Amino acid sequence: MMGTSELNRRGVLVGALALLALPTVARAEGIQRVVCAGADVTEIVARLAGVSVIQGVDTTSKAPPEVTKLASIGYLRQISVEGILSLKPDILIANRDLGPPTAVEQLRSTGLRIEIVSFPLNGEGMAAKIKHVGALLGREKEAEALAGTVSATMVDVARRLDGITSHPRIGFIRSIDGGTPMAGGKMGLVDATYALAGGVNAFGDFPLFKPVSREVLAATPPDFILADSAVVSNTGGAAVFLEQLGLSSAFAGRPDRLVETDLSTLFSFGPSAATQIQSLARRLHPDRFSG
Repeated sequence: MMGTSELNRRGVLVGALALLALPTVARAEGIQRVVCAGADVTEIVARLAGVSVIQGVDTTSKAPPEVTKLASIGYLRQISVEGILSLKPDILIANRDLGPPTAVEQLRSTGLRIEIVSFPLNGEGMAAKIKHVGALLGREKEAEALAGTVSATMVDVARRLDGITSHPRIGFIRSIDGGTPMAGGKMGLVDATYALAGGVNAFGDFPLFKPVSREVLAATPPDFILADSAVVSNTGGAAVFLEQLGLSSAFAGRPDRLVETDLSTLFSFGPSAATQIQSLARRLHPDRFSG
């Protein structure tokens, strides 16, 4: 028969093994300082754990607005190693575009825990991403609720668009620099967003970003123009924006063909993207959302 001391020792060992069997929860309890890279990751962390746990973000992170006041670690693809380490994070959570590779390896060599979040660009992927980040933070309950809301929205969009035969052409205008429109070309996030909303990329044969003349736009106008609300406002409003694109006549009487939105979240595939994709789908296919 084992003595009391032996039983105590075995109890301690069993307890220690039990803790090791729950690595995500155990580690999550110690996560107090998070650095985020990627608009989607930042929004998810803020929604699940609050902005207070975030010590720094990359320059693509704009939502919620409070994160823009936090320390910057640079552009997502060109992060600052020194800037990140100076924030003394417990973890760096980033999306698939984190870079450059040399900087990531340098950070790993310091022992900093880095979690790269990469999921398919669809409704299921958005929900899975939320749950994954929730597990990292020990916020599974909150993540389950948020993922459920996102999934319900995307399922509703897919149901309403089932069987559509037309796919409106959408032209993304990033800016008007010196009077010349800068069009967004073929990009995975952009094309995936359009597909989920029931549209196609009008500039799909363009490489990333390319200047496009007013004459070209007027000759073959897209069915819809998509632009960031801030860009339209800074240009002087919708009427001036369309005039500078050479589309005043083509869009006359159809102001709904200019879609103003927050592109930093629409193309991020974060939580807010679901409702924005739903809004875009409603604009492209109003008949499918009338009931």
